[in-house]
Amino acid sequence: MKQQNLNTVRSLLKERRLKHFLELTGNIYPDLVKVFYTKLQFNGDSLVSHVKGVDMVITNDVWAVVAGLKFSGLRINRGNLGVVEEFNKM
Repeated sequence: MKQQNLNTVRSLLKERRLKHFLELTGNIYPDLVKVFYTKLQFNGDSLVSHVKGVDMVITNDVWAVVAGLKFSGLRINRGNLGVVEEFNKM
């Protein structure tokens, strides 16, 4: 289960192209990082972990601030596919 969670997080990081996030510098506490990732779980659209009595919830808004991402654009669904002429499902 832990390996599956780790693989899921890795694929999400790759999909979101969070190179900037992965290259952040500053103080690093390896033991806390290990506990964070070991206890990392999905809860709806958020990542949740519990370290040293503190619940940490990483939402899309938190990702946007930390990684410098902007959430914008048009959500594609069956109802508006005609609006986006060059949309390729593949």
